[in-house]
Amino acid sequence: MIEPMLLNAADAAKLLGISRSFFYECLSSQRIPLKAVRFGKKRLYDVEQIKSFVKSGCNPQWKAEGLKI
Repeated sequence: MIEPMLLNAADAAKLLGISRSFFYECLSSQRIPLKAVRFGKKRLYDVEQIKSFVKSGCNPQWKAEGLKI
């Protein structure tokens, strides 16, 4: 089975173990500092960015501190 590289919001939220609505709330407040990739009208989230965020201890400043994605 091929592991996806990009996830929609519902699947990204599942990966993090949170609800989709809480995922959107965290994105808007920048508690989860992810950038969406746009394909047409779809917004998708990079699995490696999500994993890096979690490995940083879910630190909202991970990107500003120079952690690699």
